[in-house]
Amino acid sequence: MKKIITTLALCLMAATAFSQSSESMTLEPQNYFRGTFEGFYAPSRYIYTGNNDTIDDEKFTSIGLGLMVNTSLSKTVPLYLHWGIDLVFNSYKWESEPIDMFGYQKTTKLEYIYFSFTYKANIGYYLQIPNTSVGFLPYAGLFARMHIGGSSYYTYPNLHTEDNTLYDDQVKTSLFTQSAENPNPWNRFELGANVGVKAFFGKFMIGVAYGRTFTDLTDDTQVSEFRLSAGLKF
Repeated sequence: MKKIITTLALCLMAATAFSQSSESMTLEPQNYFRGTFEGFYAPSRYIYTGNNDTIDDEKFTSIGLGLMVNTSLSKTVPLYLHWGIDLVFNSYKWESEPIDMFGYQKTTKLEYIYFSFTYKANIGYYLQIPNTSVGFLPYAGLFARMHIGGSSYYTYPNLHTEDNTLYDDQVKTSLFTQSAENPNPWNRFELGANVGVKAFFGKFMIGVAYGRTFTDLTDDTQVSEFRLSAGLKF
């Protein structure tokens, strides 16, 4: 698996290096544009890939900002390497059904909060509607994601015997660092593929995309996302 990850990561870097070297050798089509600044919202899922039928997929949310750059790959047609970076904030929340404890309705809660950095390399083809400022950029490609850091927060009701009072105690654990509380930390690196389309109206852009990792975030767990984006082209 490490050899596969290393090979794919090198392919992503090689694609960018090739695009930068080839940019000076290609002519820019008439409807060429440098790239886009984007913000996005992505309803996502932790997808369980194991054999335990009692474990369901779990929903979480990602939001972030991105910069995508176009490098022309053809002298005559608007074929681009559409590549760039994202900074992503991820949040997962779970809460149990309330139970009665000493006359109080109490719940157990679990929350994951973590930040990620994503590098993407796509091939896209720009389609301009004649005599308008409307265009479309369908694309597909690979991405490599690095998780910068994050924590889990486990909150549970606990009766403190010193004052016989019921409190909500919280345990904070690093998601990506091995410890006594977390003997199986999450993987910091993921690789995956995505496909999407962006629509342009003058300088404005909206887009939709679907992405899926093919390496595990944690044991038998991969990630999918449906991304809604908006931004400006430059």
